[in-house]
Amino acid sequence: MSRRSLLAIALVVGVSLAGTSVQLHGGLYSRYTYGAMESGFTLMGAEADIQAQVTGETRDILTALVQLRAGGAMSGWTMGFHFGEAYALLPLGLSLPTVKVGQAVIPFGLLADYDVHGQVIQTPFARTLGLRLDPGLGVLGVLGRTDYRLWLSNGNGPDMMDNDRGKVVTARVAPRFLLGDAEVTLGLSGLAGSLPYWSLDSLPKMIEGPRLYVSKYRLGLDNNVDWGPLIIRLEGSAGKDSSLSQPLVYGYYGEARYAVTRWLEPIVAYDGFHTGEGSARTFSAGLNYYPPDISAFEIQTAYQRNFLNTASQNMEDWHVIAQLAVRF
Repeated sequence: MSRRSLLAIALVVGVSLAGTSVQLHGGLYSRYTYGAMESGFTLMGAEADIQAQVTGETRDILTALVQLRAGGAMSGWTMGFHFGEAYALLPLGLSLPTVKVGQAVIPFGLLADYDVHGQVIQTPFARTLGLRLDPGLGVLGVLGRTDYRLWLSNGNGPDMMDNDRGKVVTARVAPRFLLGDAEVTLGLSGLAGSLPYWSLDSLPKMIEGPRLYVSKYRLGLDNNVDWGPLIIRLEGSAGKDSSLSQPLVYGYYGEARYAVTRWLEPIVAYDGFHTGEGSARTFSAGLNYYPPDISAFEIQTAYQRNFLNTASQNMEDWHVIAQLAVRF
């Protein structure tokens, strides 16, 4: 039995004895993919999420969440992009920050607020950072209308000890305000530390795991606009790998989705990552369907075209995805 399973059992038993609330959620993500490189049905993942909350007379004392993977086609290193959250939140009091400890999402750019776990169309975090989940310790809170996050983590990914003693520091500040009828969030992120490295030519082998860790330095700007039925997400990042004397690397992501009705939502996105070796880019367009009055189901469809241009490769491929998500 894994350490995370034992933690989940201890969490349920402990908080039940304390008389606190426990909630169980889960999901199944099944998809059909058709394209130039592959086609067929797959169960991408099945999970159970246990959330417990300990509440006092005047405030929350502790909130804990454990995500358990029950199965699916995802394997190897890339499974850790989406499965493995296990953390606790400890509020320090009114107007004070909340301490976060455990295995959680690195709060860089859109990852801080945008849950990409169940999305067919992903932000380029895998290329920009090389990680999404990482064990660590941090604080988060709000000052006025500005959110802030600070996270210190290993830089090796979920369920792994630090293999090089190099830590990763991530910081983000994000003011929120109204611009006419639109709710706008602007984020500024900074990251420095030892993280997995893949050359652009080795991206198809990412599932095998990193063979090299390097010091990465990243600055990021992100923007989220919620304007009625229209949502726009933008992110840009730039930095260096190995040392500050190395060539600049940069990435970007843009997404727009519009709710034609409350159950039908077209989406379009474009992202890219550029280094001294070349570039990797993806164009995506899709349609999300939310069956009326049935919140447990969601259907996402997407057409994606990938472009990889390096000195040794000039590759272009495409695929179509239809994903059925069942949540409970």
